[in-house]
Amino acid sequence: MSSQSGSPPSPVSPIDEPSAAEQFLQTEVYELGAQPGLRSLPPGSERDFLTLTWGPIIYRTIYTPESDDLLPIFLHALAREIRKALPRCLPGTAEQLGMLIHTYSSRLFSSQKMFQQASEGAVRSAFHNFKVALTLPSIELPVRLRVCLVIDSWVLGILAATLEHAEFKGEAPQYGLCPVKMVEENFPDLYQESTDVKLAQLVSLFPDLSQDTLLDVLVSSAGSVEATATIISEQLAAAPIKKRAVSGSSIQTSLISHITTLGDGTPEPKRRPTKKGQTLHLFSPDDVAAHTPCTIIHNFLPPEHANALLLELLDESHHFSRYKFQVFDKTVESPHSASVYVSTPEEHRQHTSVYTYGGTYRSNVRQITPHMRTVSAKVQRTVNDEVQKRIRNVYPEGKKLRFQSPKEWMPNAAFVNCYDGPAESVGYHSDELTYLGPKAIIGSLSLGVEREFRVRRIVPPDEEGTSSPPSESSTDVLTAGSGGDPTRRQKLQKVPQTRADVQGQISIHLPHNSLLVMHAEMQEEWKHAITPAQTISPHPLSGNRRINVTYRWYRDSLHPQYTPRCQCGQHAILRCVQRKKETRGRYMWTCYAGFAPGKQTCNFFQWAEFDDDGEPLWERKPIEDCAPALANFADGT
Repeated sequence: MSSQSGSPPSPVSPIDEPSAAEQFLQTEVYELGAQPGLRSLPPGSERDFLTLTWGPIIYRTIYTPESDDLLPIFLHALAREIRKALPRCLPGTAEQLGMLIHTYSSRLFSSQKMFQQASEGAVRSAFHNFKVALTLPSIELPVRLRVCLVIDSWVLGILAATLEHAEFKGEAPQYGLCPVKMVEENFPDLYQESTDVKLAQLVSLFPDLSQDTLLDVLVSSAGSVEATATIISEQLAAAPIKKRAVSGSSIQTSLISHITTLGDGTPEPKRRPTKKGQTLHLFSPDDVAAHTPCTIIHNFLPPEHANALLLELLDESHHFSRYKFQVFDKTVESPHSASVYVSTPEEHRQHTSVYTYGGTYRSNVRQITPHMRTVSAKVQRTVNDEVQKRIRNVYPEGKKLRFQSPKEWMPNAAFVNCYDGPAESVGYHSDELTYLGPKAIIGSLSLGVEREFRVRRIVPPDEEGTSSPPSESSTDVLTAGSGGDPTRRQKLQKVPQTRADVQGQISIHLPHNSLLVMHAEMQEEWKHAITPAQTISPHPLSGNRRINVTYRWYRDSLHPQYTPRCQCGQHAILRCVQRKKETRGRYMWTCYAGFAPGKQTCNFFQWAEFDDDGEPLWERKPIEDCAPALANFADGT
């Protein structure tokens, strides 16, 4: 295809032999009924061949920005596929279908130039407005449409040849010669919501009203959930209905309102609320903040945003995987499914081949979804606000903790967990600090069915082996009859607090659409778990499933390019000493390969050193050695 020969290079013509991408689609999509989402397939060369669209939303190929030129070709191919698909999908007379097919294919997708420089938002809007305008009697337009555009090395080779040919001839390139492959699948349209989904949203907002009542108001409001909610809220404010009895899973006011006072009205000095063998249940934000290193915000997102994100991630969760690890030479599987989410294709590559988790590489890594990205900015603002409140109101002298970063917390990675049913769980653990660094902060968004988040303090045994650490061994209380008057105070009693008491479980109830902020001391001093539940109350959208998005900030200074490798060549992980009194609070790099199935640890150990802001003090780190930084979810930078 060189221009030095004197003759113009000819565009590469499609060949009869199918490309690897086509073979992959035939195997994985056609034969399986288009069930596996292509974004959810395991990483590999086949996955790199594919670029998806949700509706006509273009997901750029990782190969070249020139593939943007294929957008008009994609729209034409989409029109052809829709013309074939509509008779199969829609009821209606032949005349009605003919009118719809003709209008659909000619009104929006007739010109290759119409969307030549269009943004995704413009394509979304045009697609949505067109579907609304085409509503015909007896025909409900499909609210679920998913199509994909194949762009592999074969397609891009033809694109490159087309561009070279046009440049040689001095003409505009004819992209119509470039092949595209369309596959019809199902996926929810961002704008269109079925009546069932809208009704489910209203049921979650107004559980005391019957579905018939909600449906009547919804219809009278032209299908607008927002207008329906406003009308009902105004009516309830004017004439409140009698509420059903509050169950234990509902949000309570606060334990603080029930604290007994002494004779002078001052609060009784507070002893630790936990007790061995008992679980303290917390519902209100005040109680959570008072008794744990966490902050909870209920009704965090607007209901429609929370429900949209839930539905999006429920669809994604069908293709999550269960993490396998090794304990005492036996391979076990995590009792819930999960996936890691990052911003870009390059970050996807890094998280499957550079970053390790629990001593092994993760294969189930995805790019952040549209609704996840939308809510990330609010998560970032809220977490930073709550961190500053805790520094001012809780930490000594209103200063940040040692090793806590003074920088703004910016989410650039997320673990999304799915707990499908009451039996799915995760045991007590602290989150891995390898890329988060010391005094890490995590924002955890709960969606779907309510579950209990159990936490307990880590208390090291004292040197003498007694049951009570000195700092936690007792609490002073006033004896009866003192009336709170220090001048008439009798001898102070000591109320024993055993080590087991101090480590007692606390249960934080996490309802749908709640954000839990785990503050800087959480991972070093506490462990947390999602324990199996005997019963749960189904959520109207997710049933028995809970989706949990844990937003994290990976520090640039802890990129795997910088972190130590152990003697067996694996990436070491960062851990905090939690139980040895002499070294408690120090950090260490250790080999974790022994937890990966089929591998053994090399017993590598190295103390980790950090400055007061939690930045690593490497023995040797070239200034010019700059590892790639992860993009912030909130703004993509």
